[in-house]
Amino acid sequence: MVHIVFICTGNICRSPMAEGLLRARWKECGYDGLIVSSMGIHGLDHQEASSLAREICSEHTIDISSHRSRRLDLSELESSDLVLSMEKIHREFLKLFFPRLDDKSSLLGAWPDESGRKSDIRDPMGKSKKVYLQVFNIISGHIDRIIPAIRELYF
Repeated sequence: MVHIVFICTGNICRSPMAEGLLRARWKECGYDGLIVSSMGIHGLDHQEASSLAREICSEHTIDISSHRSRRLDLSELESSDLVLSMEKIHREFLKLFFPRLDDKSSLLGAWPDESGRKSDIRDPMGKSKKVYLQVFNIISGHIDRIIPAIRELYF
């Protein structure tokens, strides 16, 4: 089983959306063998995904209603195959506090080739539904873009 972890700040907006999107799209493609999870660098444990994140996902037939936020779990991060962060600051945090993860850590917006594309995905927390939808669409585009790379590199 290949394990991919998404990282954001609180694990209630972006990373749960990314987790739900990858899980749903992977299944839609008829693939198996993938574990997807998410965590936050400053999150509180056991918080629901934000109401707008749940709403936007639900409108796109993705159910994240059972999501509960989690803080970083070093053992899970170390056993994962790929750690994808939403912003450069998240990746820098991982590099600073968990340098052993550097070889499997990247930005969702830049992976797999660390190209010059805009890589930070802004935090929609406290913003309008329109902003959440924009962020969802950005994450969705990245998920669609990385699925072939995951298949090629890990399967």
